[in-house]
Formats: sequence, structure tokens, C-alpha cells
Amino acid sequence: MSEKLKFKISSALKDIIGRDLITDDFIAVFELVKNSYDAHATRVDITFENIYSGKGRIIIKDNGKGMNYFDLINKWLFVAYSAKKEGTEDDNFDYRNSIYTNRPFAGAKGIGRFSCDRLGKQLFLETTKQEDNSKTEVLVTDWEQFEGDYKDEFVDINVLHEVIPKSNHDLKHGTVLIIDDLRGEWDRNKYLKLKDSLSKLINPNRGKGESKFKIFLTVEEEINLDKNEDDPYKKVNGEVKNFIFETLGLKTTKIVSSISENGDLLNTRVVDGGTLIYDITEKNKFKLLKNTDITLYYLNMSAKNTFTRKMGLSSREYGHVFLYKNGFRVYPYGEPGEDPLKLDARKAQGYSRFLGTRDLIGQIEVFFETEELKESSSRGHGIIKTKTYSELELFFYEVLKRLEKYVVEVQQWGLSIEDNDSLGTKNRVSELLANLTNSEDIVDFSIADNFMDILQSSQSDSAETIVKNLNKIALEKGDEILINQASKAMKKLNDIQKARSEAEKLASFEQEKAREATEKLKEKISENLFLKSINTSDYQEVIALLHHIGIYAGTIDNNLKGISLRVQNDIPLSKGELNDIVRLISFETKKIINVVAFATKANFNLKTEEIELDLKDYIKEYILNIIPTITDRDLKIETVVSSEKPFIRKVKPIEINIIIDNLINNAKKAKADIIKISIEEINKKLQIKFNDNGSGIPEENLSKIYNFGFTTTDGSGLGLYHISEILKTLKANINVVNNEKGEGVTFTINFK
Repeated sequence: MSEKLKFKISSALKDIIGRDLITDDFIAVFELVKNSYDAHATRVDITFENIYSGKGRIIIKDNGKGMNYFDLINKWLFVAYSAKKEGTEDDNFDYRNSIYTNRPFAGAKGIGRFSCDRLGKQLFLETTKQEDNSKTEVLVTDWEQFEGDYKDEFVDINVLHEVIPKSNHDLKHGTVLIIDDLRGEWDRNKYLKLKDSLSKLINPNRGKGESKFKIFLTVEEEINLDKNEDDPYKKVNGEVKNFIFETLGLKTTKIVSSISENGDLLNTRVVDGGTLIYDITEKNKFKLLKNTDITLYYLNMSAKNTFTRKMGLSSREYGHVFLYKNGFRVYPYGEPGEDPLKLDARKAQGYSRFLGTRDLIGQIEVFFETEELKESSSRGHGIIKTKTYSELELFFYEVLKRLEKYVVEVQQWGLSIEDNDSLGTKNRVSELLANLTNSEDIVDFSIADNFMDILQSSQSDSAETIVKNLNKIALEKGDEILINQASKAMKKLNDIQKARSEAEKLASFEQEKAREATEKLKEKISENLFLKSINTSDYQEVIALLHHIGIYAGTIDNNLKGISLRVQNDIPLSKGELNDIVRLISFETKKIINVVAFATKANFNLKTEEIELDLKDYIKEYILNIIPTITDRDLKIETVVSSEKPFIRKVKPIEINIIIDNLINNAKKAKADIIKISIEEINKKLQIKFNDNGSGIPEENLSKIYNFGFTTTDGSGLGLYHISEILKTLKANINVVNNEKGEGVTFTINFK
């Protein structure tokens, strides 16, 4: 005979769905803030009291809709039940009394209330419902009662309840959580980290226009220290400000891709500095996604310096690509040191073709509710892997690849189109637009204001292809405005081609006359430019710069010889290898051009002018991102950065490049196969150590190595001399601190 049995529930359940899942104090606070947001609060105050006196407590107060007795019994005390998930959370709630409209909730697990246990052993809850004739309900919970005998049943442990005449915290409606007997240690550094994390918790774009939700942090014991702090990011007390990328004014390449609310269309915009490159609307191929936005910024060196200057910390320390679901951040996406999207693993497979976490900052925003995109119960472990999540990752990588295509293929890792309007760049932009407009999935294509300027300068056949594609899109769509734009573009293109043809004829006629005049001037100009330098005190500097041209030209020559040998011996060369070699040669060529301009005192540009930058970050990024592409594959370079603070100085980047290139080139000449580089700040000075395992320097030569022309190899003896001269102008110095014959040498450079 069968009988019906029931589960018994141990009091240990409290830990299993509480502290075992919510293992981080910050995430515990986040869960309680989410609850306030879901209760339609417009403000939540997080207050720390008497922390340093040993009688600390945390008070979290909001002005949300509050709870009545029914809510306490059937929601708060109903373990793992979520009225939000069931869709009954706001039943009988009058939205006319609220500034909010109905919308998805930030939390829907039914376990957020156990975050209180993560933070402290005692909980005092006071809540007043936003309704007529409301009463103030109070619950007192001693979490340690659940930790005695685990044979005790969960439901048999009491929580004290009472009703009081009015709120002790002057709230007409809302909820106050007072957490006593704190479990964790709190100090100023932890408060600052909490405030920083809270600033990233809520996406300022949440709800696409919804009213603001404000968070305030108060720690009275830190107020005096705050008064002595000018940097707002280093003040504990005050409103937690939402960070908005646009406010930084990053002059870099940005891509914004959005799937429409009904999921039918996908719009993508690419902006280079302040110039719109393209704005296209396509049929959405990600059928499981809707109402989803992705915004990514490419962080070139200028953008990284801007970020550091305005935020007071580097982009690497801040984070990279964040994920927000219904306005709230999902951990650990974007967290420094975390890489759930596996960006860096992908970059390692193609360093010169892909962007990694150091190169990007941005956000993924999901504004629709689905069971297929749920946070794991163990907060901090991201989204549960489902088909919809896999499609979200595919969407992200589609957007990333479009950004990479522009940065790598059009910019070629170089300057913005606003700073580099060369013919080659404009040709590559035209080719990119021609390929994009040729897609069958294109629904709409917006023309940038300077679109015809780009076409006018372009020498490629892509210009005509773009205009024809635009005309086709306009006719298929039947959009009169777009048809008119395409018609004007076609007429403008015809005018351009006609003018270009006439200009070519005139140029041909004048070419012979110009050639004769040029030949007469050529010798004189060349002589004047070089002699002007050679007859001045800059003679030795010019000769040293020519030495660097030799280094860079040698790198190009070696790679060309390598290609030639592989062709002669029928050794295949992959597309990736060829791309790496072409990029390397292009980079070395640009360096030669910059050095020549520097030597002749002509044609100055950003790389030869003094600019203010984070010297530590610049050297680190140059070593990590550039040096691996221009050195032998069998040379291993290890870099350690100990200092986190920016080291801002005014320098000429080309001079810093010359210092690093020379030291590495000398190590290669000394047969080194390992170079260890350390960067740290000591007594407000930046110290760079270069250690190699080469043959070292003979003791009798140490006093001569910085002399002009001194060498013991087949080199010119100019490298260390030039390094020394550059460092003098920077009020810096270089010394040999360790030198063992046959075991390598260590140089230290100290910047004041």
C-alpha cells in the first residue's frame, strides 16, 4: 500500500541559498539595491555606522512601495518564492502614485533577501506599504538561530514580528534594513571599491528614458578624510554617479549596434572621431534576440590617455565590456582580470588582427525579459549558458568583427580619418562601404555629411559601386528622400569623374614642365635641408637618427629576405603570416618616415611633437603591443608593471620609441634570447629596468659605452650615445647596475 510523504527541510537551507551562493559583500549589497529598485524606489541610502568602534551596522533605506503584513507572510518569508518571476509582484499596486511604468524586474530569484545574512548576523526590518491606512511592520531575524542544530527544521525557527504606530526613519512608505553584528571587515579602501562598483551597477541608459534611480553612500567616520580629498572618485560619501562613456569625450572609433524592439531589424553605426563612417539597417539574423544594444569603443593610445586623465585610473583598472540586463549589471562581465567572453584568448591567436580587453571598453544592454537569459543563482558567475545566450555571444562577435575590420583594415591600427585623410585611407573607406552596401539584407543606408568628400578623394572603383548600390536600395525601398539623395550622389560622382579626367589631361601636359623644374630644384632643396642640420650643433643627433633608420631598414630587409627564401624553396606562407609581415614592414616604414622628418626639421606631426601622456602606460603598451610585432620570434620579452598610478610627463613619443628599440636591438646583438623589463615608481620617480641574458659588457668598456661612435661590434656606436642624449633632455638618466660577462646586463632608466 502506497502512501504520500513530504520533504523535510533542514535549517541548513539558509546557508545553501544564502551565504553559499552570495559569497561577496558587494554582490550582497547589489542584491538589496536591486530589491529597492524593483519596489519602485527613486532613492536608496546605504549608511555605515560605528564601523571603527566595533559596534558597526549597515542601514539600507529606500522610498519604494513597501510591504504590508500579507506581503511579509506571502513574499518575504516565503523562501525561494518570487512574485516578480510569477508576475504578481505589482498586483494591486496603483501606478498613478508612482513615477514608473510597468517594466521588467532586476531580480527574480527569491533569494536576494538572504544577502542580509551575508553581511551580518542580525536583521531588523521595518517597512510601510504605500496604501491607505498603512501600518509599519517590523521583523527581527537572528540568522544564527538557523546555524545551531541542522536537524532543526527550517520552518520551525521563529522570526519576531510586531506592528509599530509609525516609522522610526520618517518614511511615509518604503523599507529599511538594519544589519548588525557584521561578518566582514570594512575600511576606507573597501568603501571606495563599493562606491566604484555601485557606479557600474546601474546602466544610465536603462529603460531607454526611464526616470532616474539614485543611490547615496554615507559613512560618517570618513567625512573628515573626504574634506581633504579633491578627487571626487576618491571621496566615500555622496551620491553614486552613473558612469556614461559619452561624457569622457573619447576621440576614437565607436560602433553602436541595436536590434529593434520587435527583433526584425538590426541597425549599426560606426563613428571615427566625430565622423560618421556608415549607418546601416539590416534584417536581423539573430532570431532569439530583440531590444538589445551593443556599444564598443576602440581604445587607441590617445583614448587611453584621455580616460586616465579624466577618470583618475587607467581603462585596464576600470574594466572593459560590461553586460547589463534590464538596466542592472551582470557579473563578472567587464570586471578587470575577468574575461567571460574570451576576448584575450582570441587575441592571442592573432595579435595583429584582433582586439582584446585592453583595446576595448563598452557595454552590452539587454532590454527584454526571457527565461533563456537568466543569471546563475550563484551571483558573480554570469548568465546561464543557453541557446539565447550563445546567440548573444554571436551578436557581440559580429559587432566586434565590424569594429576590427575598420580599425585593422581601414585605419591599419593608425590615426583617425580626421587626423589621417590620406588617399590610401579614403580608398579603404570606399571599399568598405562598397562591400557593405552590396548585401541583400540591407534595408536602409544613411549617407554621412562628408560622404561625397570621401568619394571625391577616392581613386578606387568602389565609389561608383557605392552610389549604384545606394540607388538600388533607394528604389527597392521606395523612399523618396533616399532616392533623391542617391540621385544627387550619382550626379556628383559623374561631375567628379569628369573633373578628374580633365585634371589628368592638364596634369599630363604640365608634367614634363614640372619634371624639368623639379630636377633643378631637387638637388638644391636636398642639399639645403641636410646641410642646414649638419652645419649646426645637431650634427651628432642627425647622424644618430640615421643610425636608427639603419635599424628599421634592416628589419624590413630581413623580412623581405625571409619571404624570398620561402618562395624560392616552395615553403607555403599563410594569410595570417603574410598579414603580420606586411603590418610589420608598414610599421617600420612609418618609423623611418618619422625619423627622416625629425632629422630634417621638416614636416612635424604628432609623433615628433611633445605631448602630455602617461609615460608608464605608454612604455608598457609600446612594449606589449608593438615590440612583439617587430622582433625575432625566438626573442622572449617578459614585462612586469608594479606601479598602478599614472606617471604623467610631456615627451616626444618617437624619442621614447628610440630608447626602447635601441636597448632591445643591443640585447639581440649580444645574443640574448630573453629580455626582462620591469616598470615601477620609486620615491615619485619612474624606474625602467632592462635585463637581458646576453654576453654582457667587458668591464674595461663600461666607462665608454655612452661615447659618440664607441662600439665593439659591427654597429655604429651611436645607439647608447643617442639614448643618453635623449634622456638628458628629459632630465632622466641611464646606468648599468648589473653586468656579468656571459650572463647579461641590466640597464636602469630613472625618470624624475
